[in-house]
Amino acid sequence: MRVRANETFDQKNTIEKLSLVEASFNSSLIFQRLISKRHIHMTLALEVAAKSKAQTPKQVVIEWIDYILDRKRWNATELARKAELAPSTLLRLLNNPDHPFLPTQKTLSKIADASGIPITKKVLEALGAETEENVIEIPEGISKRAGLRPPTRMASVEFRHVSALPASLQAAASSRRDGYVAAPPQLDGDETGFAFHMPDDSFGAWLKAGSLCYGTKRRDPAPGDLILVTGKDGKSKVRLLIGIDEGGLVMTKTMPVGEEERMPFDEIADIAIVIVTVRTV
Repeated sequence: MRVRANETFDQKNTIEKLSLVEASFNSSLIFQRLISKRHIHMTLALEVAAKSKAQTPKQVVIEWIDYILDRKRWNATELARKAELAPSTLLRLLNNPDHPFLPTQKTLSKIADASGIPITKKVLEALGAETEENVIEIPEGISKRAGLRPPTRMASVEFRHVSALPASLQAAASSRRDGYVAAPPQLDGDETGFAFHMPDDSFGAWLKAGSLCYGTKRRDPAPGDLILVTGKDGKSKVRLLIGIDEGGLVMTKTMPVGEEERMPFDEIADIAIVIVTVRTV
């Protein structure tokens, strides 16, 4: 009986040891699986992070143009004029990163010819174009403009010269080089936005001549809008639009509304809505 009891005890002991070994083995498998899953998740996270850091073709082009502006000490408007491009072409690209616009290689070639800085290999590869042996690379540390401009790009709009004088008398004034100025939040992403100086004292102390104003052509003007109207004679004026009829625009230069002023459509060369005014003190 004592022998059988010992045998039974040994069997139980063996079963318990086997159970512990099996449990340990299973725990090891579970641990390995957890480690494997964690490794996969970390790998995927690293891949996603790498992809998110990869530059888009547009970002590569902007980086190259930024490099040119820093090297030449030009602004976007100057570069556009030297490259015989519309200023809006570059301002749209630089000021609105979310816009799908991407310049063609022909446009970039004009920029390269005007600046004397060849298109880089990185830009050509981003556009899917054939690269050449003699293309340059932007030096490391300069391309990202660290210390040359703030990390966040400040949106800007073209500054336009407008005058209350007829075009025939604007020769000296209009030859003055236009530039660009910081854009207010209301013009963020607006490709039609521009700045100008109030051309006269028609609004008296409320809006003095020379006050900085911002205009847009994003939508058609409506009664109640402050508008900048340029006639076919070249004269520009700011007025409060109070009505539109078959004959043209009904405007006033007094607030509250006083004497009405009419301007036929066939006398208008350009019209824009004034959305921001910076009053001088």
